[in-house]
Amino acid sequence: MGAEIKVERLLSSDAPEIERLFKEVWPKAEEYPEEWRRKRTLPREKILEEMEKGVYYFGIRKEGRLVGVYKAVPLGEEVLGEHQTVAPEWRGRGLAIAMYRQLLEFAKEKGFRRVVVNILPDQAPSRKCVDQLGFRKRGGLWEQEKGMWVQTYEREVEG
Repeated sequence: MGAEIKVERLLSSDAPEIERLFKEVWPKAEEYPEEWRRKRTLPREKILEEMEKGVYYFGIRKEGRLVGVYKAVPLGEEVLGEHQTVAPEWRGRGLAIAMYRQLLEFAKEKGFRRVVVNILPDQAPSRKCVDQLGFRKRGGLWEQEKGMWVQTYEREVEG
């Protein structure tokens, strides 16, 4: 790949671009139930509302456009990393692992004790990321959306 992958904090001014990426990716993410895909295709108003309520958005730009996004949701001593979205043409190029690494840095910087993520059990790229970064399973599979079972992974924040 060569080029460095830089993950940046996204601001309210980025909401239209976040919305565009969600609309590009989530309707086609057929490994998820349709209802969940609809919930993940957030309009900019909802993105702005989440930002105002303390949800952090982070992203990766390539060739001048947003191609990767994830959210960091503070939950007490933990931070939940979720809604990871990568443009199809940028998959398999290290963006997801860069976002997971940045989530761990963010958690350390903000004083969280643990990072938590939920992934589909058969989603190999996500599992590879959590395994590579030393996350451990927390509990068993649980139904996050009707017919959609996920596994929670956690990692203690160092330092």
